[in-house]
Amino acid sequence: MTQEDDLYFNIDSRLLLQLGEKLVTNRAVALAELVKNSYDADATQVRVSLKNIKNTGGTIIVEDNGSGMLLPAFRNTWMRIATIDKEKNPISQKYKRQKAGEKGIGRFACRRISKRLRIKSIAITEDGHKEELSAFFDWTAFSPGSDVDKIPVKYTTKLVDDKIRTGTILILEDTKDSWDGWDIRRLRNELTDLISPTTFKDGQEFEEATGKYDPGFNIDFECPEFPTKEERLEETFLRSAWAKLSGNVDENGIATYEIKVLNKVINYITKNHTRIEAFQNLRNAQLEIYFFVYLSNFFKDSDWGLRDAEEIGQSRGGIKVYSDMFRVFGYGEKGDDWLKVDYDRGRSIGGVDEEVSDYLEKKDDRPGLRLFKNHALFGHLKFVKNSNPMLEITVNRERLVDNVAFEELRKFVRLGVDFATVLYSNEVTKKMKLEDQKKEVEEEARKKAEQELRKKAEAARIIAEEQAKKAEEERKKAEEKAKKADLDRKRAEEELKKAEEERRKSEIERRKAEEEQRKKVDELTKKHLIEALRKEEEYIKVEGEARKKEKERRREEEEIRSKIDRERKKSEEIRLQEIEKLIKTEDELRNLRDEEFKRKEEKLERETAQLRVLASTGTLVLILNHELRALVDAMEEMNNNFLSIIKKMPEEEQLKYNEIQEPFSNRIEMVKELGSLLGLTVGVEGREKREWIILPIVESIFHPFNWYFSKSGVDYYINMPNNLRTRKMYRSELVSVLINLMSNSAKAVIGMNDRHIEVKGFEENDYVHIWFLDSGRGLDKSLWEEVFEPFISYSEPDLKFGVGTGLGLKIVRDIINACGGSVQFINPPEGWKTCVEVMLPKRE
Repeated sequence: MTQEDDLYFNIDSRLLLQLGEKLVTNRAVALAELVKNSYDADATQVRVSLKNIKNTGGTIIVEDNGSGMLLPAFRNTWMRIATIDKEKNPISQKYKRQKAGEKGIGRFACRRISKRLRIKSIAITEDGHKEELSAFFDWTAFSPGSDVDKIPVKYTTKLVDDKIRTGTILILEDTKDSWDGWDIRRLRNELTDLISPTTFKDGQEFEEATGKYDPGFNIDFECPEFPTKEERLEETFLRSAWAKLSGNVDENGIATYEIKVLNKVINYITKNHTRIEAFQNLRNAQLEIYFFVYLSNFFKDSDWGLRDAEEIGQSRGGIKVYSDMFRVFGYGEKGDDWLKVDYDRGRSIGGVDEEVSDYLEKKDDRPGLRLFKNHALFGHLKFVKNSNPMLEITVNRERLVDNVAFEELRKFVRLGVDFATVLYSNEVTKKMKLEDQKKEVEEEARKKAEQELRKKAEAARIIAEEQAKKAEEERKKAEEKAKKADLDRKRAEEELKKAEEERRKSEIERRKAEEEQRKKVDELTKKHLIEALRKEEEYIKVEGEARKKEKERRREEEEIRSKIDRERKKSEEIRLQEIEKLIKTEDELRNLRDEEFKRKEEKLERETAQLRVLASTGTLVLILNHELRALVDAMEEMNNNFLSIIKKMPEEEQLKYNEIQEPFSNRIEMVKELGSLLGLTVGVEGREKREWIILPIVESIFHPFNWYFSKSGVDYYINMPNNLRTRKMYRSELVSVLINLMSNSAKAVIGMNDRHIEVKGFEENDYVHIWFLDSGRGLDKSLWEEVFEPFISYSEPDLKFGVGTGLGLKIVRDIINACGGSVQFINPPEGWKTCVEVMLPKRE
């Protein structure tokens, strides 16, 4: 007996798993698909709200003011997998927009984010009234093994007040993932950059005139738990760029470029280049790039400081790609090098594309050494999808298909970067030549000034010596006069002695006469007595004259000595004045030498400081980082091959091997982030002291270990203001301090029942305070100072963070002390076992 009938395919619910969780892995891409649906529904405003999303089980709401859906459209589009509605109706009804959706599966991205979905949509019916449609999806009900068309989706419809506006609200309940501040900032930036900057101009107003214009499309974002500001790049920032490049590929594939210098190195330049050979697979594409040079003179009149600009470049730099008005994810993100500019610059390749090498003014120059890297590029490329059918977006919405059309797209952009690099290299070469000439002139002037000062000093020395010699001669003459006066004094003294001797003799004779008078009282005795008295009076008169001469001699001697002292003081003053002139001249010479020495010493100190930080580990880390990139590339290639093999397996085996492959993919992402952390530690940012914002650096250190912490059951919290900054220090020093303290906290809590870590930051009493708190084993108070000694460690060994060497806290204290701060264990707040406090002086 023969039986004949028709068979039909059944759809297993596992297909929704593949279209949701497996196909769309990036949460931002998933939300972008929902935002695109709002755009296709002629919405002018869409709001994305995240609530209670620090942990799993939160809620995300996507609300727009579009045209909404009625039940027939909901049944035939939303409820139909892989619908071709947008292919049949590629233009929206109200604003005549080119619809963004293609595959008819974007709405299943909801499954990637949450376990349940509620829809409320209000639309206008054919008779002009408004109707509300509500539906509820429990994605957990669509379990593998069940038929999609056998699982009911409850819905209701009802008429509502005509004053209520149209639109759709999607409520994604019971979110599957937790979000932190870093995730929210990244999501906000990606949604901000979702729409092409050339589609709608900011500040443009429109009047209602359906079908004649498009009033624009704005995305609002709110997350009360992480109230970060929108980080849209403003025109004031872009005006600080060195130059702006505009590029265009016309409908015939001919590429043209124009570059305008905004802030000159030497000259303001406007230069054009037209590519002779047409692109075969690229049409109707526009390019705009701003080139940044991170030197202080480019930001001196800007609202943006050099340090802030460099941080923006590291996080937001790159060339983004847009298909029509919406961004193609994966290009222009942090760490993406789709143009291979970082790769070529890192290999020190000196050449550029031959098409623009003729613009080189110095033929032996190597412009590739000055190739602009991704962090110095801010721009976007937009292509018209209908004109470029070979530029296809991958099914997971994260890249373009790698084919000949994509290679031409990359060639178009890279040629523009090489064109700008050649012109910038010409300007830098001119500037270096002018600076060398200036240095030669300055050095010649310095030498000439030094020679003049030496001549003046020598002339002053000769004059001083001559005046000192003259003063010495005057001193000798004065000494001769003093000697002569001394001889006159001695003669006067001898005459005085003789007069004294005569007086004594006269006194003796007088006494003899008196004795004779007493013996002979007669006239003769009287006569002799009178004679003796007369002689005595003569002797007294001679003695008075001698005394008068002595007084005159002493007066003359005093006058001579006063005159000698005045001459000596005058000569000494002249000599001191000349010595002061000589000392002043020598001080000027010494100051010139000291300033030159100080400049060289400061430069040597900066270089020595960098060498100290990098000497022992820098080279090894750079080699490790390079090899790690190669390893990640190999692992990704293995992972892609593994996925290809899995897809060829029977379905019942694919699920088992997918469970093996998913952790492997997660580990690849963790290795990538660890590689980024190595780049932070030894990157160019560490070559000069700056004031660092602490929060993003703390987040960048914890983020690579998210997978390991999640696996180990460790919860961490970062509680500090966005504007908390250090004083000037090397970034590598700050990263080293934070890594050591984070790893100590991690080793302390792993294996404990209560596993919590918190990093807290605040300002108090002219100091910046950073606390590392953990709920781990704690440390006896008697050991709080001992653990800062080298080779002393009480931490438990860990598979991820290794065995403690006893040097971590010693390094932390040395770095903090060198910055004028302190680090110590303090009594932890209630609920915590350990608290390490780092105190740094406020920034100057």
